[in-house]
Amino acid sequence: MLEFDRVSVSHRGRTILHEVSFALRPHRITVLLGRNGSGKSTLIRCVNGLQRYTGEIRLDGVSLALTPPRERARKIGILPQILPDTALRVGALAALGRNPYVDTAGRLSPEDRRMVSEALRSAGMEDFADRSLRELSGGERQRAFLAMLLAQNTRILLMDEPTTYLDVDARRELRELIRTLARKQKKTLLVVLHDLNEALELADDVVILENGELRFCGDVQACLDAHALEDCFHVIRRDCLGGGAFFQ
Repeated sequence: MLEFDRVSVSHRGRTILHEVSFALRPHRITVLLGRNGSGKSTLIRCVNGLQRYTGEIRLDGVSLALTPPRERARKIGILPQILPDTALRVGALAALGRNPYVDTAGRLSPEDRRMVSEALRSAGMEDFADRSLRELSGGERQRAFLAMLLAQNTRILLMDEPTTYLDVDARRELRELIRTLARKQKKTLLVVLHDLNEALELADDVVILENGELRFCGDVQACLDAHALEDCFHVIRRDCLGGGAFFQ
């Protein structure tokens, strides 16, 4: 499983993350929350090998820093917040998700092609396979990169603001897909979200960062009981008839 142990990041004398420690629980959806600048994307970049840090990130008990990139890419898939600009066609982009599995010549096996097709279908992009990413809207590009992530077929998925650019229907469909990945496919997910109500609807567990420090880690009910969202985001909680709550 993926564990963060006293992970710290500093840049030009400024502390971005300070001794952040928590672990993802298997087959559950953990939503990572925090104000802008709290360190959420930095934490994802640490896992991606794009950010230097102190402390340790462990994958199945082994330091991630000691895990070969190809092996890491077979276990952890990451959808970053900022997507690279590329003129690739959607199908070719999705096929890149199979890179950790292909031979040295980069040839896709029939199983690889099946996984790519399934990923395009799950992301709602199979009709866009021959389209260039530069012809797509922001939401369509987001789903194209999601197809690449799904084709990678890892058991741990990290998604940084995956609902960015998506309209209401697409956001709902993505939430359903994330639930399916956790409940039926037994994936473990860490999802960075901005909308608190969307986060509560989706999450099994909640992690809150504030000014680079861990302020809360626990399940949704514990989060509500501790009034963690009110304390960290200065929002007002409205209880719903029949249970549940929303924030404004």
